[in-house]
Amino acid sequence: MFLGQVVDPDHSCRQAVARLLVWLTLQGRPACSAGTGAYCKARFRLSEEHLHRLVQATGTKLHGETRDDWLWKGRRVKIADGTTAIMPDTEANQAEYPQPDGQKPGLGFPMLRMVAIFCLATGAVLDAAVAAYSGKGTGEFSLLRSIWDELRAGEVFLANRLYCSWFEIALLKQRGVDVVLHQHQSRRADFSAGRSLGKRDHVVHWPKPDRPDWMDRDVYASLPKELEIREVEVAIRLNGFRPVKLIVATTLLDAEEYRPEDLGELYWQRWQVEILFRTLKCGCRVEERRFETADRLLLCVAVYLIVSWRT
Repeated sequence: MFLGQVVDPDHSCRQAVARLLVWLTLQGRPACSAGTGAYCKARFRLSEEHLHRLVQATGTKLHGETRDDWLWKGRRVKIADGTTAIMPDTEANQAEYPQPDGQKPGLGFPMLRMVAIFCLATGAVLDAAVAAYSGKGTGEFSLLRSIWDELRAGEVFLANRLYCSWFEIALLKQRGVDVVLHQHQSRRADFSAGRSLGKRDHVVHWPKPDRPDWMDRDVYASLPKELEIREVEVAIRLNGFRPVKLIVATTLLDAEEYRPEDLGELYWQRWQVEILFRTLKCGCRVEERRFETADRLLLCVAVYLIVSWRT
């Protein structure tokens, strides 16, 4: 009933119960009460942990059934991205999900942050992590690391420039995962240096930065002294618009197998994840503040992640 309620344009509990009544009638079974109280109480007795496992299980099943001709150059591609959502302005939510630091006390709403990993071929949500908007361990990198066991050797990790970090690339490379990332704006590409692969396409070496506070010394020591990174300018072409040029940083060094136009087409597909987050906020009505507590909101988010892009 909860799954049906989430995907129904009506979204009301009354419609969910009415649909159950129709089903019971068709099955020749006794009808239940048309009231919504029992359903609403039962719905929020569901375990957030169990729904999270269901998100993982359904996403993994769909991802595993991906047809070979849906893969990108024979490889599975997974996308990661993050988003935020406003929550009901209650004391409990303010304590667990405080408002952003830049807002004056009493003038803002509680806010949560979510990072999800998606299957590019099917659009399935494979895993997601939710935390407060600010505080230790609540950044997008921290949330990604909490779920990136979902990334397997031989796969390609696709993400925006926020994730173009030396340490993230090195740690993923240790796992056998290649990356295709929009190069961070703080790093300039000098195409006159490095090993040239073509016009505005070369391979360079990024030296290892100093150890960050969050990284264990042994892990830091296990990482290479430098990363071999391919920087390539790609053009993303959309009908009716001028081509958009950007620099892609990738560990896919074979210029014949992974041409600049291939990388540009792949990165353009990353925008599909923005559609899912937009649909989540509109379809699940996350930001309409219809829920009294954070745990109820998170249950609805988990259920929507199960059914999103599967309807």
